[in-house]
Formats: sequence, C-alpha cells, structure tokens
Amino acid sequence: MQQTKLPLKILVIYGIGCFGWSIGLNIISVLLNYIYTPPTNSGMQDLIPNVIWFGYINIISIILFTGRGFDAIMDPLIANFSDKLKSKLGRRIPLMRVAFLPLSVFCVLVFLPLHRHDSHANIYWLAGMQLVFYFFFGLYTIPYNALLADIGHDARSKIDLSTAQSVGFMAGALVSSASTVVVRIILYTGVTVDRLSAYQYAIIGLNVIAMICLAIPAFGIDEKKYAAKVKSTGSVFHSLMTALRNPNFRIFALADASYFMAIAIISTGLLYYIRSMLRLDESLGTAFMLGMVVITLLFYGVVNRMGTRYSKKTMMIISFAAAALVFGEVFFLGHLPIHPIIQASVLVITFGIPNAFLQILPSTVIADIAHDERDRTGRNEEGMFFGMRALFQKIGQTAGLTVFAMLTIFGKDPGHDWGLRLSGLVGAGLCAFSSIIYMRYSEK
Repeated sequence: MQQTKLPLKILVIYGIGCFGWSIGLNIISVLLNYIYTPPTNSGMQDLIPNVIWFGYINIISIILFTGRGFDAIMDPLIANFSDKLKSKLGRRIPLMRVAFLPLSVFCVLVFLPLHRHDSHANIYWLAGMQLVFYFFFGLYTIPYNALLADIGHDARSKIDLSTAQSVGFMAGALVSSASTVVVRIILYTGVTVDRLSAYQYAIIGLNVIAMICLAIPAFGIDEKKYAAKVKSTGSVFHSLMTALRNPNFRIFALADASYFMAIAIISTGLLYYIRSMLRLDESLGTAFMLGMVVITLLFYGVVNRMGTRYSKKTMMIISFAAAALVFGEVFFLGHLPIHPIIQASVLVITFGIPNAFLQILPSTVIADIAHDERDRTGRNEEGMFFGMRALFQKIGQTAGLTVFAMLTIFGKDPGHDWGLRLSGLVGAGLCAFSSIIYMRYSEK
C-alpha cells in the first residue's frame, strides 16, 4: 500500500489532539500539589494530612509515586495491545475513541475531594481517581504518539507532525496555566467567594475544552488512509526486549527520563516560586507562561528548518545544557536586586529557547529509531517504542513529582523556602546529566 502524503489539515488535527491532552496533563502537574498542599499565603487549606515518614517522605509524594508508577507499568501493555490491534479503523484510532471522554472526566474528579479540609478520606479519593485518570491518559496518548511514526513516512513529515504536536502541547500548557486567571475572574465576579471552588469551576471548564479537542483527531484522522500496512505479531515481552536491546533507545530514554524528571520538579514548583519566593499573585503565572510559549513558538520555525539539516544529536546536547543553566536560576529567585516580575520573566523566557528544541526533536528521534528497527527486522512496533519512551518519561516524572513533594518538607512558604531553592538545583543537575549521557548517542 502506498502511503498518502499528509495534507495540512491532518497536521492541524493531529496538533489539536495534543492540545487536548496537554491541558489535562498540565492541570494535574501544576495544580495537584498546589491545591492539596497549598502554601500558607494561598487562601486555601490543606486537603490531606501532613503525614511524614522517615523524616522526608510525605503522603502526597506517595500518592503521586503510586499514580505515575501505575501509569508507567500500563504503558507497555497498552503499546503492545495497540501494535497488535486489528480493526477496520486501524490500530490507534479505536483506543483514542474509547479514552477521550473518561480522560477528561477523571481529570476533573481528581480535584473534587470528598471533604474540604484535611482528611484521610481525601487521600484514598485522590489515589483512586489519579490511577483511573492515568490509565485513560495512557490509553489515549500511547496510540496518539505512535501515529506520528505510522503516518510520518519521511524526515519532513516526521518533523512537521512533531512540530504540530509541540505547538499543541505548548498551547495546552498555556491554557491550563490560565486557570489562575479564570479563578481570579470567578472570585471577582462573585460566582463564588471560596478559592477552592473557583479552582474547581476553572478545572471543569478547561476539561470541557480538552475533551472536545481530544475527540477531533480520534474522529478526524483516517488512519487506514495514511498509515503503513505493516503488522506487529510479537508478544509484550518480545516487543519490550526489542526496544530495550536497542542501544540508541536506551541512551535516549535515560536522557529523556532525566530531563522529564527535571521538568516535573520545575513545573510543579512554578506556582510556589511565584507565590512563596517572589511574593507575587499566582494569576501572574499565566502571563509568565505566555511569555515562555511565545518565545518557544517563535523558535519552532527555526527548529523545523534545522531539524532536517543539522545534527539532532548536537542540538539535543546543547538544549539539555541550556535547560540546566536556566533551571539553576530558580535557586536565586527573590534574592536578586531586581524586581520580582523581571526575575520571573527572565526565567520563563530564557527557558523558551531550549524548550522549543526539546519539544520537537525527541519525537522525531524515537520515530527514527523505530523506523530503523522496522527496516532491519520488517516488524512494525512503533507503538512499543513510543510506549517505552512514555514509560521512561513517566518514571522520570514520577520521580520528579515525588522529589519535589519531599523537598517541600525543607520549606515551601514565604521566608521558609529552602526546599523550593533546592528544587532548582536538582532540576539543573538532572538536565546537565541528560546532556552528558546523550553524548553517547550514535546518530549514524
């Protein structure tokens, strides 16, 4: 079967799907810690008890670790099931159609605790709702990401699809960060005077938008028309070993996981940095995120042109190193002799440049690895490569969320913020490690 060239419409539809799941993921990443264990000057109270084990491990870190750990375990199983699925709609689209609605519903339920005060019942509720959310998140995103390799048949189409995906992701991150502005509007207009309720209303509204966007590629892409007609017949274990035996994949996955651990730490801490370290209103987070998104989008065109002309390895190494320098800035927030708004602006804007490269290039690298494996073996197991990437990502994200939650024990409030400063140093170190380990990648 000769593959059909991708029209612009398909690139737009594909990007809209990422916009949808980015909203849900970033709501969880940015707001979960902040709403359940808010700083003292947030106007909200803790929703779960401040239980600490062994002096460092708090209950929120255990909950986050359990949820993302479950998610990571399920991803290879979903990937293998998707690779072997036989349906008249294709291997990816049927799963996306099943997952799009519950993904958004359970994202909302995560933020609707049983009690509006610290309660052990809220611990069980959060743990359960988080597990179900991450299951449906994987059921949508693993097939979605595998579509990039299935319908991207050359370097140009892979870069274009990855660019569309990255634009969608950044736009979703921006919209999810706007929840703080929506909260302020809700409070100002008198819809409610309760800050927690305002956040819940904002989260519900954003997830309605996300659900619509998730449905668009699930029903708008004809997978059979554009995908290569090659099947996977391997077991889960065989497919896992295929990915793990690939030395380039192991190097990429390790660097990628380390970077996503850093991203999880910094993104989870964003509202804390603004509120506790810089003493600014958290609604300004939207303005800062907008600045970062604008810079990132401006450089997407540069990355798109450079992606097929220059060494991806070199660009990845430099981008990881640049991210390390940016994250190191967190340690000094609030202590510099310049206005807090300028400090925050410098942080998010300088991150926009390496972020543009690290949003687009990794997906094309995985597609390259998967296509190389297919050319050598004749087996089409792109889903497993993307599934394994997601597994390593989520291991990194889980570790990052857990580490941040543990660091808050050392201080997360105004005047007592040592844990927040340490989070910047840890993030910088992880990005530096990614840069070093990726030097071993064999681009040939």
